[in-house]
Amino acid sequence: MELQQPKLFIQSPPFYYVEVKESPVQDNTFYEESTSVYEISRSEKFEKIENDVILRQLNYFSQPHNRIRNYVFHLENGEKVVGKIEDISGDKVTVKTENDPIVIDGNKIKAITVSNTSN
Repeated sequence: MELQQPKLFIQSPPFYYVEVKESPVQDNTFYEESTSVYEISRSEKFEKIENDVILRQLNYFSQPHNRIRNYVFHLENGEKVVGKIEDISGDKVTVKTENDPIVIDGNKIKAITVSNTSN
């Protein structure tokens, strides 16, 4: 009889058997069954920007090679903020303006455009 090789041979690591010591269970051991549900509490820091387009733009514009540009942040209330993106933390966007850094709620941004002026 001729010995044939399998068509597909996958070499697997060897198996090692290790002895496990089991500790005896005492009769008076009480096991509780948990029915509670764990929910992560969300603080302001972990809220997210709802508008996916604005979120993608902020992620792209905050990359190091784009941080040299000034952007115009058009807010829902009609206000415009001109500056560079300094930090994004959850739904809070820190914009470095000419005077001071301003924290903007990312969910209040209606549009982002590139500014013609630079600092």
